[in-house]
Amino acid sequence: MKYLILFLLSFNLFATEVDGTITYKLPNGELVDRVVSIDVPSRGQGEVILRSGDFEWRTTKFWSKEKHGKMIFAALFDTKFRDTESKLLFKGTYLKGSNKLIYAGDIYKKKDGEKKHIGLFNFEYLR
Repeated sequence: MKYLILFLLSFNLFATEVDGTITYKLPNGELVDRVVSIDVPSRGQGEVILRSGDFEWRTTKFWSKEKHGKMIFAALFDTKFRDTESKLLFKGTYLKGSNKLIYAGDIYKKKDGEKKHIGLFNFEYLR
């Protein structure tokens, strides 16, 4: 997400919330969709905020870069959810059209220097 946020900030596209969905697997094997929003500060100044009804995560740790003709972005959140602390890395790419922008990617949990894939995200902004 940080990559997404940095990219968005570099183009000054957003200073408001953008709706999206994160999908992750529960211990019982079921996939769950959670509606979220991301708040991106203008001109890359400030914090990126990811929120849903029962949580709000903030970070200033984000970046973006171009690789093989596409923009790659990442955001690292120090999280606390249901009394469990962890680091979540949102990493992905974007697709830009005349009518909308789509940001999609993977969510990883970082622990002891290892990354474990735990879900997906998708954000869409209509132009």
